[in-house]
Amino acid sequence: MKALGIDLGGTQIKFGVVESGEILHECSIDTCVKAGYKAVIEQITAQSTELLQIYPDIGNIGLGSPGIIDITEGIVRYSNNFGWRDVPICHDIEQVLQRKVRIANDAQCAALGEALYGAGRNTNRMAMFTIGTGVGGGFVKDGKLETDSYGSIAYIFGHSVISYKGEECNCERLGCLEAYASAGAIERNGKKILNIASAREIFEAARNKDIQAQKLVDEFLEYLSVGIVNIANILRPRIIVIGGGVSGSGDLILPKINMELQKGVYGYTYAPVQAVCAQMGNHAGIIGAANL
Repeated sequence: MKALGIDLGGTQIKFGVVESGEILHECSIDTCVKAGYKAVIEQITAQSTELLQIYPDIGNIGLGSPGIIDITEGIVRYSNNFGWRDVPICHDIEQVLQRKVRIANDAQCAALGEALYGAGRNTNRMAMFTIGTGVGGGFVKDGKLETDSYGSIAYIFGHSVISYKGEECNCERLGCLEAYASAGAIERNGKKILNIASAREIFEAARNKDIQAQKLVDEFLEYLSVGIVNIANILRPRIIVIGGGVSGSGDLILPKINMELQKGVYGYTYAPVQAVCAQMGNHAGIIGAANL
């Protein structure tokens, strides 16, 4: 059965008609965040209506959204990216499209996509870190996205504390992983030390043996490894998938992370945990959403 997956981002909204893990048709539009919630709903429903006309046999519709999501009620409880609180997004889309809409956090949708058709497709327990401006996460067990009794607040790995009374995070708590090991964090440090504001350029400079860039990347990986080892010990996945922009620098990040997993995971000899890079890129969120 065909399904429509929608990946709602602060910059773009991506749409994909999906069947058996394959995207048959995809498109994207720029998100009109500043125009407000109703304008974004109109964007989603207008583009979805066009796709439903082309593919009338689409059954399910899935939506990945940033923020704290109530998956049971179909509500975005809070999204810093959009400035939304308690918006009934599934209901409002359903009213126009006359089809059931399911929703989950965008990072969790990406995790589901990778678990079903990407880097985690051959394992029954997979965790995923999505490293961008922040640090998102998801946990998939036996091909199903693990959620919680509140809806979709669990597995936000970036807000696990790795430094007691450490740096202030954008969530206003102290010492969160996201404050140290996000692309946003390395970019802030890169701008101060190297006058480089792009994580990709910092990693490229490190690859080219720039000493200061190497120090920045080493520090970033120290913090990231602490967070990953903690999650590995708590959830005990077989595979941890690293997604987001930094996954394109697997040659720089995976050796360190896997070394720290080997040293830090309790009982590693008997139950090893391996870190790998995501395989599906931007398609993971669309395919995961379509499979909600």
